[in-house]
Amino acid sequence: MFNGHYRNSINDKGRLSIPSKFRDLIGEPGCVVLGKTLHETCLTAYTPDDWERLLEKTAKLSTTKEALMYYRRHVIGSAEECQIDPQGRVLIPAHLREHAALSGKCQIVGIGERFEIWNEDAYEAYLKRMEAKEDLMAVLEGLDL
Repeated sequence: MFNGHYRNSINDKGRLSIPSKFRDLIGEPGCVVLGKTLHETCLTAYTPDDWERLLEKTAKLSTTKEALMYYRRHVIGSAEECQIDPQGRVLIPAHLREHAALSGKCQIVGIGERFEIWNEDAYEAYLKRMEAKEDLMAVLEGLDL
């Protein structure tokens, strides 16, 4: 499971170093599937196995549901398999960099079975927005975590 929070810079060519702890979890063949998220302007990274499980799960669902078709087009349709180079970097495709406004400092956040890649300013704004929500603690307490 991916956990932890890391700060790295994306270079001018669009390459971002993946934390070594995450690379160990990814294993061979050394690639991740990067795609958009539904609710935030960040990227989500999956191992190939986890991505296949997600595809299998969505394939079993009805294609007549508008929300599911949006998910398939927005999330699955945007996804790209990206190789991790010998230096531990992944080249993030231009359309995904643009979606997440990735340049300069980035935040890489483990969230369990996957991890997210954020523009640093967008991530800080997200945290402040969430912390300002009055019902946040009540909702979290209701989850019995």
